[in-house]
Amino acid sequence: MFRMAPGSLPKLRFSSAEELCTVLVPGEEAEALLKPRLGAADFLAALVAAGLVVDAIRYLAVALPRREAVWWACATRRRMPVVETEPEQAAWQAAEAWVYEPTELNRRATYAHAERLRFETAGAYAALGVFWSGGSLAPPESAQHVPPGDGLTGSAVGASVMLRCVPGEARTTAERQRLVLEAGFDIARGGSGLAGTAS
Repeated sequence: MFRMAPGSLPKLRFSSAEELCTVLVPGEEAEALLKPRLGAADFLAALVAAGLVVDAIRYLAVALPRREAVWWACATRRRMPVVETEPEQAAWQAAEAWVYEPTELNRRATYAHAERLRFETAGAYAALGVFWSGGSLAPPESAQHVPPGDGLTGSAVGASVMLRCVPGEARTTAERQRLVLEAGFDIARGGSGLAGTAS
């Protein structure tokens, strides 16, 4: 079960649920949990309590700082090892390289990996999360500056985390989702998200 107390996620980019929900519009079930002056961490706790784990993953991915969010995808990969193709491994390596050294060169390098994977895999979405983390989305030779939307990295990371939970028995998918969500909460508390893993 989750070791989470409301309001105990100091790494979140948003203090209020209202701010968070301006970046990622809630569905009907999540919206029903919103209350005036509700904190972002309390909103996440309410989602978990209501059994809306998928929504909690999506909102946590957006609420985390972009570097921590991408690291959460990388930590999820370590928690959920699967056989990977060479392009998938390369995408993950590029994403992790940016986490350790978040330079513009490393950011731009991730796009080619996501494109090679046709923007379809967990690794591709992790790489896209990096590419959408800042800078400009325009080609490097362009003089135009096209900033990414505020929720793009989080949306990509949420997709990456969810896709990484798919391989395995269908009846245990929810268990895998809850495991990686706890890792995400650990990162939001300032931890590594790797407790209990060999890495």
